[in-house]
Amino acid sequence: MDQLESLFQPTQVSNREETRIAYSRDASRIQGECRAVVWPETVTDIVRLAQWAAETGVDLVPRGAGTGLCGGSTPQNSVVVDSARLRHIDVLNLQLKHVVVEAGVPLDQLNLNLRSSGLFLPVIPGSHRSATIGGMIATNAAGLHAVRYGRMSDWVEEVVVVDGKGEIQRLSVGDRNAFAGREGITGMIVQATLRLTEIPKSRSLTLFSFEHLADMLEQVKQLKTNSALSALEYLNPHAAGLVGWTARHCVLAEYYSGEGEIRDPAEMVNLWGARESLSARLTQAGFPISEDPQFPPEALEDNLDWLMVQNIPVFGHLGVGILHPRFLREDARIAELYYRVSASGGQISGEHGMGLKKRHWASEALKAEVLALKRQFDPQHIFNRGKLC
Repeated sequence: MDQLESLFQPTQVSNREETRIAYSRDASRIQGECRAVVWPETVTDIVRLAQWAAETGVDLVPRGAGTGLCGGSTPQNSVVVDSARLRHIDVLNLQLKHVVVEAGVPLDQLNLNLRSSGLFLPVIPGSHRSATIGGMIATNAAGLHAVRYGRMSDWVEEVVVVDGKGEIQRLSVGDRNAFAGREGITGMIVQATLRLTEIPKSRSLTLFSFEHLADMLEQVKQLKTNSALSALEYLNPHAAGLVGWTARHCVLAEYYSGEGEIRDPAEMVNLWGARESLSARLTQAGFPISEDPQFPPEALEDNLDWLMVQNIPVFGHLGVGILHPRFLREDARIAELYYRVSASGGQISGEHGMGLKKRHWASEALKAEVLALKRQFDPQHIFNRGKLC
C-alpha cells in the first residue's frame, strides 16, 4: 500500500482502520475486506490507479453511493475506488437535450441543477436521493417511472470508461452491452453523456385497490394502454397496511395529465412519500432482505398469489414486472423464489444487479458474456473481480 499512497495526494487515499471498516460493505450488508480507499479526482488518477493494479495484481472495486443491495461494491481484499469527487456537471446542450456529467454526481443533485432548464433525467430508482450516475449505469437502474421511461441504458449516449488495461474507452449507444448493467466488471465509469426530457407540466394520481389479483391485473392491462401513464406502483395487502392504506392489492397510477383522481400537490406528495417509505418501514418491521425479480406478464398472477400465501410483503414496479418481495434474514423461501423466477422465464435480478449475492445463480449464457467482456476490457481481472458471476 505504500506504493499506492505515493501515487496520490494524502487526502486522496487512506488505509486507516476506520476507513477500511466503513468501506468493507455496501447496503447489502455482505461483509468484505477493504485494503484501502482511493478518491480519484480526474480521469488521469483512475488511469494511474488501474495501471498500478495491473502491475500489482490488486483488484479495484468501483463504488458510487454504496446503496447496492447485492454486494456489487463489497471489496474482497480489494482497494475501493470511491467516485465521490467526480461530481462535475460539465456541459448542458439545451438543443440536443443532452448533459455531460461525471460518474459521482447524485441523481437528485443533477435534476435539481437541471430544473431551471425545464429538463430532467427521468430514471428514478428508490435510492434517488443518493444514487450516483455511475452506479445507475452500472446496474442499469429502472425505478419508479420505468413503465414510461425504461431503464438507464435508454438515456445514455456515451460513457467514458477506464478499463482494466488502464486505457480510456469512449463507448457509445452501440456498446451498451459493455457497460450498462455490467456492475463495473469492464472498468470504472468516469463520465457519461445523458439524454434528457422535459419536466411534465401536469401530474395527477389515482390509488386503486382490489380484493382479487385477477381483477387488479386486468385493470393494469388497461392502464398500460394509456399514453399519459408515467408510473404504476404495486403494494400487496401486507405492504399496503404498513403505510396506512387499505390492506388490499393496491396500485398507485401516476399520469402526466389531469385525468387522475388526485391533483392536489400536497396529497400527491403524501402518497409518493408513503410509497417511498416502504423499504425503511419493512426493514423496521423485520423484513430487511429485499429481492428484485422481474416476471413476464403471464407469470405475475401465479407468483403474486404465491407471495400472498407465504405472507411475504411485496411492492414494486408493476408496469414492467419488477417486484420487491421482502424477506427475513436467511429465509429459505428466497431460493424457492429464484427457482420460480427461472421456471417462469423471468430474471432473478430486475434492477439490483447480481453482485456477490446472486452470482451463483448466473446462467451459462451470462457467464459466457462476462468472460468475453473480461477478455476484451479487463484481461487481468483487476476490476470488480468475482462479481456478477
